[in-house]
Amino acid sequence: MKSINLRFRIALVSAGMTVAAAILVGLAAGGVSADNSPVIIAVLVVSLLGFGASWILSARLTDGVARLAVVGKRAVGGDYTARVGIGGPSEVSEASESLNQLIDRLRLALEAGGSEHIRLSSILNTMTDGVLLVDEDGIVELVNPAAIEMLGAPPGFRAGDRMVTLNRDHEVLRVIMDCVTGRTTAQGEVELLGSRRLLNVVAVPLRNEALVDEPARPMSRALVLLNDLTELHQVNVTRTEFVSNASHELRTPLAAIRASTETLQLGALNDPDAANDFLERINENVLRMEEMITEMLELSRLETGQAPMHLAPISLEDVVIEEVERLRPIAQRSGIDLKTDSPEGLPAITADRKMVSQVVSNLVSNALHASDEGDVVSVDITRTSNGVDLSVTDTGRGIEAEYVPHVFERFYKVDASRSGSGTGIGLAIVKHIAQAHDGDVRVESAPGSGSMFTVSFPLRQGFEVDPESLS
Repeated sequence: MKSINLRFRIALVSAGMTVAAAILVGLAAGGVSADNSPVIIAVLVVSLLGFGASWILSARLTDGVARLAVVGKRAVGGDYTARVGIGGPSEVSEASESLNQLIDRLRLALEAGGSEHIRLSSILNTMTDGVLLVDEDGIVELVNPAAIEMLGAPPGFRAGDRMVTLNRDHEVLRVIMDCVTGRTTAQGEVELLGSRRLLNVVAVPLRNEALVDEPARPMSRALVLLNDLTELHQVNVTRTEFVSNASHELRTPLAAIRASTETLQLGALNDPDAANDFLERINENVLRMEEMITEMLELSRLETGQAPMHLAPISLEDVVIEEVERLRPIAQRSGIDLKTDSPEGLPAITADRKMVSQVVSNLVSNALHASDEGDVVSVDITRTSNGVDLSVTDTGRGIEAEYVPHVFERFYKVDASRSGSGTGIGLAIVKHIAQAHDGDVRVESAPGSGSMFTVSFPLRQGFEVDPESLS
């Protein structure tokens, strides 16, 4: 209706001007006289007024359209704060209001899309699995930090670079290209050269319509997912080795028991001295198996965090004296000098007394097994800046450098560190008990010079206790 009114007003002005022009033409044809001069003047005035009204109206329309064009260009350029002032002819005002509403809707849509992009980027950047988007030309269109870390990308790698610069492992590239060229899901377990990291690589073909930026682009892409299986693989290897080692360690005493039993059955029972000897061997091997099974169960509980801990302030010096005196007869029978040393005024540590006793017992027993007659085993306690250190030093045979990194592994034995009747689990238990107390264990050794094992127990803040209060 408003547009009709505008057209009517323009038509009215134009018609008035046309009528005025017609009158002027008629008068000119009939001649100009004094009688019609007032008419001529009136016609001229009406014509001038009509022309002025038409000029003003067209100017207002032109100005409104110009303002619409300026704001429209600013919006196209990305300025979504631009607004058209509401004013002028009703048609221009209506168009201005519609343009303002359109700009607002466009701004809200872009903000929503930006928020979604930020949310997706945040998810990709925090994922522990690697994610890549690779096209058929081998260009990496998208990559998250986990994928860059897993594949060992060179510094500065980013989306837009070629896949071969991200990782040159031919097995990874094969899985991706099988997916891109065959347009089907491809999968493979790949052990990366150099890092020895085991990855599960899954490449899924991505349809073009899934890409909103280029829905009609005739190019195949692969969405690649990387899952690090290294730790899981190591757990499986460790479990397999544990079963194998446990079976081997248990087989030895079982074989000795079987041999002794068969000897007794073949007639040794009739000889009291021989019978007692074989029965003693059977008993020793039964005790060895019992000790081994107990330690395996204890190690399993420590590794899985299921071992109960009863933390309380204890005197490490008292625990050391108790265990050393218990093991002293063994040292004396072997001709080994077992001694202790600790300064006065040591603070109490907050720990599980039973576990700490096991640490002392295992370390001292290990030192005695590694020593010969005339050697010395020393158990020392020292105060450190943030805790207390327990050190067990022997002057025995020592450990070759190549074996030192492995001495805390379960069932690992070398002649110098785990000979004799040891189960091969004691030092592994020591390591896990130390870690359970937020401490650590370390070893220094050299062939022919003996070894020193040190366990650090930190002082827990708020738990420091005067050792005299424990007596």
